[in-house]
Amino acid sequence: MPHTNLSASILLWLSLLGCAQKIAIPSDEAQAPRAAGAHADTSPPASWVLIDSAQDSISVFREGKAPVVFHNIAVGAAGVKEKTKAGDDVTPRGTYAIGWFKHSNKFLHFIGLTYPSREDAERGYSTGIIDRHTYERIVSALDRGRLPPQDTRLGGLIGIHGVGKGSIEIHRIANWTAGCIAVDNRQIQKLRKLLTIGMRVEIR
Repeated sequence: MPHTNLSASILLWLSLLGCAQKIAIPSDEAQAPRAAGAHADTSPPASWVLIDSAQDSISVFREGKAPVVFHNIAVGAAGVKEKTKAGDDVTPRGTYAIGWFKHSNKFLHFIGLTYPSREDAERGYSTGIIDRHTYERIVSALDRGRLPPQDTRLGGLIGIHGVGKGSIEIHRIANWTAGCIAVDNRQIQKLRKLLTIGMRVEIR
């Protein structure tokens, strides 16, 4: 069933369950995939992940194997597009990488992505959302193969997670997250076994 927009009352209730809450912010010194700093080679690598909001799916591609596809995902309540700031409930469109894994009492597993990217930082700086110092922090971290700062006005803590203790009924009919990508608990268990740090992730 296609996901729909939620009523204001349900969104208010879900705002208390936002993705970013109770997920520890990784240290600026945490390792991130070197490839996350710049994507000069735009051809898909042997193993990569496609999050396709139009198809309502996550596909994991691995060299020599048939893709593993997960259907009925949920994205941010405001959809998938260019994310401009923290708290906009947008799932960012772009190319990222798997940055870290964390067990979550709330979501079962949280698979962190290397948002914001260089492109996100450039757009945020050009529109005045972030200042030059913040832009340089993000770009410097990516160039050094570190996780970009997660505490800027562009937002952070974007990842893939399970429904956890939330409502599977709402998950099946609506985009309900604060900007993350959600799957059911069975799917997140399987995804956690398929994904590795550094895998490229395209969100469309």
